[in-house]
Amino acid sequence: MKTAESPTTTSECSPPDQWISRQPSGTRDLDFQQIRERQSATWNAALDADVDVTKGGRPDLFLVSVDDDCPVNCSLAEHPNGTHAGWCSCEVFQATTVCPHLCVLRQHAALGDLDLPMRDQT
Repeated sequence: MKTAESPTTTSECSPPDQWISRQPSGTRDLDFQQIRERQSATWNAALDADVDVTKGGRPDLFLVSVDDDCPVNCSLAEHPNGTHAGWCSCEVFQATTVCPHLCVLRQHAALGDLDLPMRDQT
């Protein structure tokens, strides 16, 4: 039993940072601050949507469903500079590199509901 006087290891307080070195082919750099400003319709659509997010087999992989559409595969990781690297299997991402699915993941991470790994720059 832990008490206030018991030492708590760092690993019990917060999870260690997870790093990944590779993401799916076609991954793009994303600056969500610019996306919020320049593509606010996509960002706001993600805010207003009914979403379901399921974690995948790696820290960067997720299955995302928006407004009861078919779920899509997504990958999202954070660069050390605060921007992100993302990929999505949806047609919108393939056409524009910005989609509601990746915005949903970023919004959940900002709220602390989701842990994103760091992207290794090498």
